[in-house]
Amino acid sequence: MGGDTDIRGFDIRAISPVTFFPSAVAIPLQNPDGTTVPLNPANPRQGAYTITIPVEQIIFPGGDTNLVNNLEYRVPIIGPVTVAAFVDTGLDFISQDSQLRIAGPQVTSLQTTVFGCPYVTATYTCAGGNTISFSPELKPISGTNYQPRMSTGLELQVIMPVLNAPFRVYYAYNPLRIDETVYSPTPITRSMFPPGSAGNYTFAQAVSIYQPSYFLREPRKTFRFTVATTF
Repeated sequence: MGGDTDIRGFDIRAISPVTFFPSAVAIPLQNPDGTTVPLNPANPRQGAYTITIPVEQIIFPGGDTNLVNNLEYRVPIIGPVTVAAFVDTGLDFISQDSQLRIAGPQVTSLQTTVFGCPYVTATYTCAGGNTISFSPELKPISGTNYQPRMSTGLELQVIMPVLNAPFRVYYAYNPLRIDETVYSPTPITRSMFPPGSAGNYTFAQAVSIYQPSYFLREPRKTFRFTVATTF
């Protein structure tokens, strides 16, 4: 939901439950100076020392159910010009969690992936990593499902004579919105990396790039103009 035709203070289709989608990423082991650590120092042609880490990408899947209510009080000003005070409220939620699932082949791939590479064997293959159990069902982040939204404000409507459609300018304030910080449910741990300065540096880089905190901040107020149908 969101936009001129339902809850005006939010962007079009911006109102959605939020969840994390898991995947795997291989990153090279790097020294603090940014150079790549080779897998076999005696033979750099074997490539870089790489470490597979779990990555949780934040996504907005949308809901399977939504409820919207629009209340307006319109006051004619002159001719085709009208001012309307409005209150828009609504819910967009996932009522059937079991329907939000990861594709079977991808679940199998994630379940069998070995994450981490604390050391390499004499044949230069990773060892010491572990598998992680991932649920095939994606769970909405707490506080983002069944979360009501509300916009209230004033709208100026002018019916354009040629198009016979309203030109609308409105200001909306959103007293009900999401404003919170969320974190990845699957951590990137220090044990996934080899000991030493290269492991410390690469771990810090991986957390910074692939496991940041996410600020879910919907707008507090909106000023917009549009040509669209009225309710």
